[in-house]
Amino acid sequence: MIGNVLALQPTLAADAHVDPHWTYDEQAQWGMLADPIYKPPFPYADCSIGQKQSPVNIERNSVKKLKGSDELKPRYADVPLSLTNNGHTIRANISKGSLYIGKVEYRLLQFHFHSPSEHLTNGVRYPMEIHFVNGTADGKLAVVGVFVEAGQFNQEFQKILDLAPSRTGATVNTPLPLQPAELLPKNTRHFYTYAGSLTTPPCTEGTQWFVLRETIQASQKQIEQFNGKYYRGNARAEQKLNGRLLGAN
Repeated sequence: MIGNVLALQPTLAADAHVDPHWTYDEQAQWGMLADPIYKPPFPYADCSIGQKQSPVNIERNSVKKLKGSDELKPRYADVPLSLTNNGHTIRANISKGSLYIGKVEYRLLQFHFHSPSEHLTNGVRYPMEIHFVNGTADGKLAVVGVFVEAGQFNQEFQKILDLAPSRTGATVNTPLPLQPAELLPKNTRHFYTYAGSLTTPPCTEGTQWFVLRETIQASQKQIEQFNGKYYRGNARAEQKLNGRLLGAN
């Protein structure tokens, strides 16, 4: 029994990549930030001058119903739990699992948390939002956004709350199973979609967003635990649509 218990203890490691320095308080100046590691001198310029930035406000009455759109099929596998505190959020590091959009396969790269939600619906933010970041071998990105509302206790979320490191730059690895699919709503067929960007520097455009219309729940106590132990206010401000199509499936 002692051996089994020790095998389940989390191990802490320094994160091999700590994101470049920036804060949410200075997001209006993200586009002018310079970092010696990243070239050119203003590697985050899209944050200020980009015309297809995220997140956006989803006005339900103004979205266009899509006909014959590709179906969204997450096939997220269970993985050993690996969590990183990168200084901006808690990130789950993923080694397998795929998202299919029609017949195109995207590998699940990671998922992370924002509190409150970054996207708005009819001008209202949810308490939290989870971003599942998926990519193809040739560099295309598709991000699935899942709104979290206050309600029932969420067992899978609690696993993350209990084990995620509080120290910036640290990673916790355990053989305990993490089940990303348990953090998705049962119905993933209905979503809002638009062409956008990453919501953190370098705010790279060319990201296709799929914001699920059905939410998941976590208890109010769990939401407060994330806010108190980890992050509160790690959400980018609403960005202008600039004529982009907001589709709904």
